[in-house]
Amino acid sequence: MSPPRAVSAALVVDANILVAAVLGSSTGPHLDLISGRRSLITSEAAFEEAYKVVGHVRPSDLFVLESLLDLVTIIAREDVADEDLAAAETALRIAPASRNGSVTDAHLLALAWTLDADLWSHDRDFAGTGWPSWSTANLLAAV
Repeated sequence: MSPPRAVSAALVVDANILVAAVLGSSTGPHLDLISGRRSLITSEAAFEEAYKVVGHVRPSDLFVLESLLDLVTIIAREDVADEDLAAAETALRIAPASRNGSVTDAHLLALAWTLDADLWSHDRDFAGTGWPSWSTANLLAAV
């Protein structure tokens, strides 16, 4: 048996990680710690989703979300190939873990493929796609 795969040098960060970092969970300090060990990247759509959620729940903390831009790089939608996005939608639609057929995070999976980066998310949607994804707890144990 081979040893477990190491965490990739870059991580694609889901909106729920950004929201958790802003709204006071321990994810904030973890984001800072992990950014010192890995490149953190997200999509425009994920950052916009986080902005919308934080703006609705706690608009006074939007500046905290904006400060995360010092740690996380945003990649534009046009930097991901349309065929990768379509393939990611298909992979998520048939993934057994979530069984809900949701393709809303296909942009993150396609970005991860484009960059050959693992995913960091609290969602189970990526399980079953064949692409590495990490919860915060598992990621901290691995880096």
